Amino acid sequence: CSLQAKACLADDPSCRKGLTCTAKCLGDNACITGCMARYGNENLDHLLKCTIEDNECIKVAILEGGADEFSAAPKPPAPTVQNFQLASMEGSWYKVVGFNPNYDCYACQRNTFSAPQNGNELQVDVEFSMPRLLPDGSPPPPENKRESIALSGDGMTLAGSKSIGLNDYATHETMVFDSAEGRKAGTDLVMKKKSTQEEVSYARTAHSEGEMFGLKFWENWYIIGENDADQPEFKFVYYNGKTRQNTYDGAFVYSRTRDLDPTAMKKVYQIASDAGMNPDQFCKIRNGCFNDDGSKLHNNKQQDAPSEDLGLPSDPFRGFLASTKVSQLLGVESVAAEPAFASFIEAPTPEDGAPRLSKSNRIRSPTANNKRAWWYEVGDYLENPHRHFATMDELRVTMDWPEDVKTPSSSQR
Repeated sequence: CSLQAKACLADDPSCRKGLTCTAKCLGDNACITGCMARYGNENLDHLLKCTIEDNECIKVAILEGGADEFSAAPKPPAPTVQNFQLASMEGSWYKVVGFNPNYDCYACQRNTFSAPQNGNELQVDVEFSMPRLLPDGSPPPPENKRESIALSGDGMTLAGSKSIGLNDYATHETMVFDSAEGRKAGTDLVMKKKSTQEEVSYARTAHSEGEMFGLKFWENWYIIGENDADQPEFKFVYYNGKTRQNTYDGAFVYSRTRDLDPTAMKKVYQIASDAGMNPDQFCKIRNGCFNDDGSKLHNNKQQDAPSEDLGLPSDPFRGFLASTKVSQLLGVESVAAEPAFASFIEAPTPEDGAPRLSKSNRIRSPTANNKRAWWYEVGDYLENPHRHFATMDELRVTMDWPEDVKTPSSSQR
């Protein structure tokens, strides 16, 4: 792995800091996720893949790799949808509600499924964005004060500002759906409800293999609910998976629109409750970065190379967003999409005492004098690695379910 090591350790400060950050996490998955959001790039992915996956130079693998056999896949918390129509997955879906804060609550999540191939395969293009702290001291905040962010009570407006960016990710997976006949074959997975004697199955719906941060993962998917015929389309997905380092699980809801339709909320809430998942622990996924036509607000690519610690424009999987774009995502008034930095600062309090926000007129080119002071660079190696996921967690929005959604219908009592 000499080439990958040189590209990271000798030529890429962000990669070096990423290795240091993840090592200090001591196996804490949330902490590692935060480190990868802050420092992750293509060089770090390549080094991890070479040293952990391909050549096992770093002995951290404790699990056997490979997909689970159908009969060995872990049982989901609720029965899966019977006679599931594979073709109903085709097209673009937004993830609108998520359960696992480590994996399901990223911003700007969209999955696009191809038409069925080879009978039971769908190609999936995956998009998501991870918020990250930008380097302290680069760019200088207004009036040379450290920027800080605060959300209003409704989570929709900013007070002050913070050097926060988004890393855009795009990857590709092949999703293989298990046959309907196969899902009925496992006798230990098919049973009858005591109340109605209806036959239900806990068998896996689909499975996939992918790669994230240079490491392979294998997942089992279970469609445990979907919309009624008179409701907007949604799919409720529970999943469990593994890497060679750990196992994990979670759940999310797909919708054809950027937000979960209010008319579907009651059924989604009930599916989560019936599966033993507390609906109040679900997050609302911020998809405000998508326009109504499906295009992204921040699809303008930066042509100028930023400083070495602000991302790599040569990496097609990661785009950079200044805090102006984060403000758009959080619902603040849109601003121009120049390849530049801008910040929201607190304007002088008006006579009525009500605070207000204004955009700073200080917009700097990302290439203009972005060299950080040496003490900031040293500080990156000494920092508390947990601070990065803490920032991500602060931006997570808990799903707010209307009261009428929480009341079971007469048929469910």
